[in-house]
Amino acid sequence: MSDKLRWVLPIPIFIFLAASWVFVRTENEVRVQVGRAQKQWRVKNYREAVELYESVYQDYPKSQYADDVLWEVGTIYYVNFYDIDRALISFHKLVTQYPDSPLAAESYLKLAQIHEVELADLPKAIACWNQLLTLDISRETLRQVRFSIGNAHFKLNQFEKALGEFQLLMNDEQVGDVTDQARARAGTIMQIQTRYEESVEYFSEVLEETNCSDCRRTARLGLIESYEFLGELSKAIEVAQTIPTSEFPTQVKDDLLKRLGEKARYYDPGEQ
Repeated sequence: MSDKLRWVLPIPIFIFLAASWVFVRTENEVRVQVGRAQKQWRVKNYREAVELYESVYQDYPKSQYADDVLWEVGTIYYVNFYDIDRALISFHKLVTQYPDSPLAAESYLKLAQIHEVELADLPKAIACWNQLLTLDISRETLRQVRFSIGNAHFKLNQFEKALGEFQLLMNDEQVGDVTDQARARAGTIMQIQTRYEESVEYFSEVLEETNCSDCRRTARLGLIESYEFLGELSKAIEVAQTIPTSEFPTQVKDDLLKRLGEKARYYDPGEQ
């Protein structure tokens, strides 16, 4: 091997070692800066904390901590300052610039929450949830997101789209409160569409299978209403009599039974 070649071969190694040294030094500097920001956050100096976090992102956008920093910035703006616009910017940067980040899924959830709850922008919330469905998320998270999408379509009166999402949940082998919530919502949609016989089926299934108290309350009231619309007042009364005090105060139950009884006697005097 010539002397010239002997010098050429180690050059890539030197470059690698130099780059590794720069990387380690940079990450150490970032770690120190992040530590300072965390210390300021713990003592509730939120302005100082967010400025330190933002400087890390500005100076070291390729750092392994960059996505964590954006998450912290977005959270501080949302929770501590209630600055919705800046929170949206931070979470949006995270999901677009660091799509493989472990925090991307949580960021999409935050974006959807802000659009749904704070801005009442359900179409954008739906778009964020749909983006979340493209990521590797747990099955339970996926089911909850599908219900959120269906519920948003329900609120927008987009009933067929809502039913599509709810049907996916009801067809899923995994069952639970989300399944029961989807079935109860489907029953309500049937009522809105005056498909009362079908609504009775949905609500009855909820009452037979669920352990979710809210689902049972919704299904029981829905069933009473559907039977009332169908003119089957005796069945409506029968369901009303099963209402436990944990769902409605005794006075509310008594008033409901009184109203249904008077209506039954009006339409069928033989009930007197």
